[in-house]
Amino acid sequence: DVEIAAVRVELERSQARAALFSSVTHDLRTPLASIKAAVTSLLQVEVRFDPAQARELLQTVLEETDRLNRLVGNILGLSQVRSGALQPAKEPTALDEIVEAVLHRLEPRFGAIRVRTIFRDTPPVPVDPVLIDQVLSNLLENAIRFSPPAGEVTVSVAPWRSAVQVRVADQGPGIAREERDRVFEPFTQLGTTTPDATGGSGLGLAISRAIVLAHGGRIWIEGTPGGGAAVVFELPARDTAPVLQESAAREGGR
Repeated sequence: DVEIAAVRVELERSQARAALFSSVTHDLRTPLASIKAAVTSLLQVEVRFDPAQARELLQTVLEETDRLNRLVGNILGLSQVRSGALQPAKEPTALDEIVEAVLHRLEPRFGAIRVRTIFRDTPPVPVDPVLIDQVLSNLLENAIRFSPPAGEVTVSVAPWRSAVQVRVADQGPGIAREERDRVFEPFTQLGTTTPDATGGSGLGLAISRAIVLAHGGRIWIEGTPGGGAAVVFELPARDTAPVLQESAAREGGR
């Protein structure tokens, strides 16, 4: 029985490694293919692009480079978590300013999706701005990916007790209650996508959770009145020790 159990565990690990390789390989190849196609088009001497067409191709290169950079950042971040090397360089920071910066950078991805912000008066909190930028980028990318055409994404920042709470809500298909803890595990795909959506590597929520816990905060998923999903995270207003990743995993991140 012990040997059978050991074989079963090893088989599950092998399947997980295969899924990881397939998922990450797909996510790396997708932006690289777009970048190569755009650059190849621009280098064709026999084709003359007007300024608008050339700018559109260059914009594609920029967006896909940013996407590739975020994926690599998530992979590196996850390896830091597993090695215990994720150490936030904290400084007093206004979270609404990070939100604005991320929204500005991701604006070309919005398309017809409306993004609404609600900012309450909140104090600066001790965070690593680069890491929290990564969290918000991951959450907003997910919200955009799962939003219907012409849907709305709402980002709010508000004080809550001795913390500051950030909420990213969409009008997509939502996440079943029994799946809301599991999607924070590495390489777990978010359930159903909209017809135009593409699956991700399943790293965004995992590394976002790790970063929030490293700041002594917490993160979870709620439903929304319209049937969508909201990812909410809280960061303590004062410097706090990190939450142990393993303990939080056993407790479902709450």
